[in-house]
Amino acid sequence: MSLKLTPAQEMAVRTRGSAVLVSAAAGSGKTKVLVERLMERICDPIHPEDVDSFLLITFTKKAAAELRTRIGQALAERLAQEPDNRHLQRQLNRLYLAQISTIHSFCKTLLQEYAYELDLPADFRVAEQADCAALRQKVM
Repeated sequence: MSLKLTPAQEMAVRTRGSAVLVSAAAGSGKTKVLVERLMERICDPIHPEDVDSFLLITFTKKAAAELRTRIGQALAERLAQEPDNRHLQRQLNRLYLAQISTIHSFCKTLLQEYAYELDLPADFRVAEQADCAALRQKVM
């Protein structure tokens, strides 16, 4: 970790046993906190967890891509320090299985996975904004 965490960020990273909402202005260190929080769990010496056992949701595709990139960088840095660590090697490979996405993408995945239980057609699709506008116009 290159930059020192503030006391509030440190608390968000270390808190266990409950959900943590990280909400702050752009450029304030949210991604850093999320990456450090995840790395704490993945690198726990007693109960290490797999990167793909977490759900990480952001608001934009750009933020999701940035988060995945930063997690990959953090894993690579840690692996450079511990090159024989098989768990870290696996985590770097599993990163692409991890659910790191936007809220919309996550909801779409859920709907696709459970479409049969919701009586949705198997070939349903999420409408683009232009399609939604046309449908709204038609209904009005």
